[in-house]
Amino acid sequence: MKLKYIYLSIIGLVALNCSPKEEASNAVLTEDAIILSDPLDYSEAVFVTTDNFDNPVLAWSSAKNDSGSFSLNYRRVNSSNGTLEEINKIEQTSGMQAHHESMAKIGFKENGDILAIYRRENTASKRRFAGDIFFSESSDNGKTWGDENKLVTDTTSGSQSFYDVARLGNGELGITWLDSRRLEEKEGSSIFFNQTNSEGGFNEEIGVVGSTCQCCRTELQVDKYGKINIAFRDIINDSIRDMVYVFSEDNGVTFSKGKRISDDNWMIRGCPHTGPTIATSDKQRATAWFTMGGGKGVYFTSGVNSDETSPSRKLIDKNATHPQMIWAEGHFYLTYELRSNNNGKAYRQIVVSIIDETGKLISTDSVSAIGMD
Repeated sequence: MKLKYIYLSIIGLVALNCSPKEEASNAVLTEDAIILSDPLDYSEAVFVTTDNFDNPVLAWSSAKNDSGSFSLNYRRVNSSNGTLEEINKIEQTSGMQAHHESMAKIGFKENGDILAIYRRENTASKRRFAGDIFFSESSDNGKTWGDENKLVTDTTSGSQSFYDVARLGNGELGITWLDSRRLEEKEGSSIFFNQTNSEGGFNEEIGVVGSTCQCCRTELQVDKYGKINIAFRDIINDSIRDMVYVFSEDNGVTFSKGKRISDDNWMIRGCPHTGPTIATSDKQRATAWFTMGGGKGVYFTSGVNSDETSPSRKLIDKNATHPQMIWAEGHFYLTYELRSNNNGKAYRQIVVSIIDETGKLISTDSVSAIGMD
């Protein structure tokens, strides 16, 4: 059953990125594909999570008539019978930004409270691409939503972006994001962490690490033991931008020092706009990421689920970008985007690789669609 939802989500990544004005010939879907969004909307940036009863939930950004005025929508899958529930549009999010690498998200606390987390452009700021993260809460299963609130109230923060959300071991929601405030007198952004509380809203934020790549998403993952894992692209020295990992074993009170996931030594004078992804089994922690250091492509590494990072990496595909990964049914399911050209036309293809717990590649399939740019 879970595998079906994984494939459904992968299909949605392409299906939801099609404008209603595009001809059907521009997107070739498998016969089992289900259009999740309103067919009259322009929809993009799919986020997949689970509610407090482990039902899959898919959220995405939608706008009417290519207007650019996006709102956050979500739809729940009933695990008991496999049916899709109705589309829920969160009106408080109207006018938010839509972004594939920094998409709007939804999160469910263990007690059933729901948070919508999204970003708005800060038009008053002189900073390029400045924006603020907002959130709205629902305590009645999404029937009504409270007023929106800023995640960061510190006025010295000029911008926040590239955030991730996960349910913590204590049942609250954790969030990581990139912030313009500098924890170090170095180039780049800083990673901050915060978590919700039982009274509503968030606790006091903490700074995790400074001098990070400014435009690659952060990854927040919590394993079955409650350990908080964060991965991100760091600016190490001389503009080497490799993936780094930190963790917390006290529910986000303190974090470890950063360790490189792989010594790729990718030197780039810019931001590649592609972050890492983490998934954990009972024994293994796996990471996948894109780099051009020591060879272009998406790489995968796994090792014992401990404090250490793995020194080895495995190339998945030299033409792949933007990986996402989960652990389910005894395997790692790694999805990524492939770009290709055919008769002068550019195509994007969503691919899934199935990898066992030892890191062995089991199969690779194009299970979703080919969409024309």
